[in-house]
Amino acid sequence: MHVQPLKGSFGADISGVDLKDPSTHKAVVDLFHLHGAIVVRGQELEPEHQLAFTRAFGTPELNQGSVFTYPGHEEILVISNRVVDGKVLGNLDAGIGWHTDSSYLEEPVMCTMLYAMEVPAVGSDTLLADLCAAYNDLPEERRKELDPLVIHHSFRALREMQGADPATIKPIPDVMHPMIRKHPVDGRKALWVSTGTVRGIVGMENPKGLNLIEELVAHATQDKYVYAHKWKVGDVLVWDNRCTLHTGTNFDREKYIRHVHRTWVKGDRPFN
Repeated sequence: MHVQPLKGSFGADISGVDLKDPSTHKAVVDLFHLHGAIVVRGQELEPEHQLAFTRAFGTPELNQGSVFTYPGHEEILVISNRVVDGKVLGNLDAGIGWHTDSSYLEEPVMCTMLYAMEVPAVGSDTLLADLCAAYNDLPEERRKELDPLVIHHSFRALREMQGADPATIKPIPDVMHPMIRKHPVDGRKALWVSTGTVRGIVGMENPKGLNLIEELVAHATQDKYVYAHKWKVGDVLVWDNRCTLHTGTNFDREKYIRHVHRTWVKGDRPFN
């Protein structure tokens, strides 16, 4: 196994590994916990292989309620714009906008795994922002100011922003999570801000609270903190939702096909 950083000190590009072999999984997972994201290229995985690798990280999170799960496997979400006999095969949502997955839950998913089977020649990049580097680069006094702050996250806010009929929104309770999140493996701190799910900062009036979140997201997503993943067929990309933000980028859906399998791993409650 050979390992190189994805960008600066962030991430791990892993080669010389066949993820169909379970004996490789522990070493790869150990690297993931320390580096925020991993990429393993050139894989040829069946759904059972991806699920076995997913379980090496923990318990898969189900995609309950989605009509685009892989047949027989609720753990796998199909992301695709391919249409067969007039039927779309997958979820077309590219996840545009800087966010961390399911931050509106009491226990947000720990990591997200994407396995690419067909990718556009242009576009559909996945961007990952290193929230630990973004936090560490803040002046010490600024870090002290932010350390005690708590963000109000809301699934309803997300669905309202997406234009959902209020009567159809699932009754998922709002949650409060620390703005500065400590990683359980080594204690490193991340500037755990997000967009889409946030209603503001506890104890701070809006628009001041929302403006501060927007300011910090802008800080954390500067080019120097962002790794842009250019997809190739056979790529497996796993990112740590405890210490990164991510967003997709657009592509020409009339010209290209994107077909990806996504799995999630259950997480724990954020703490600082």
